[in-house]
Amino acid sequence: MAALACRARMPGPAPGTAALLAAVVLAGCGGAGRGAGSNRSGATAPGSATRRTSSTAPSAPIAPRRGSLALSPSDPTTSSELTFRFTAPVASGVHGKHVIGYTLSLLGPARTGCVGAREAGAPPVSRGAQAQITLGPAELHAPWCAGRYLARAIELRRAHCAPSVPCPEYVAVVGVVGRVRFTIRHG
Repeated sequence: MAALACRARMPGPAPGTAALLAAVVLAGCGGAGRGAGSNRSGATAPGSATRRTSSTAPSAPIAPRRGSLALSPSDPTTSSELTFRFTAPVASGVHGKHVIGYTLSLLGPARTGCVGAREAGAPPVSRGAQAQITLGPAELHAPWCAGRYLARAIELRRAHCAPSVPCPEYVAVVGVVGRVRFTIRHG
């Protein structure tokens, strides 16, 4: 098993994806490279909006190649619904002493009146299956900010313990499953 890319310790009950990503950004985690491990499919964190998430069988003909994050439409505007797809290298869910999941992180321009950064949990997904996350102005209650963006699908791991047993509270970034850079234009 490969070493973890980063570990963020979080106080309190199991952290939401938003708290995790804030800790990851502060810790400087989330570099390239994918470690070995499983993924937990997180529910959408409070404050994030995701209209649709889904996964398809490994034989899906439109699945992006391993290590990539696909985006459609290819030329998005500030009013576009963005659909991201990636192929899961490991199934989400419980794997022994760990729970594995995926999250999508979008980083773009920060301006008033539009959305430039967002994160969203991915749906449960089987190994080799395609996960899909769609975000748009209707869910975000604002248009996208125009400008350059970086989107990353990130594999996460946390402890899985029996309810009556003390459990370490951490979320580890196993690695970046895929990334894509793109520009959103006015429109």
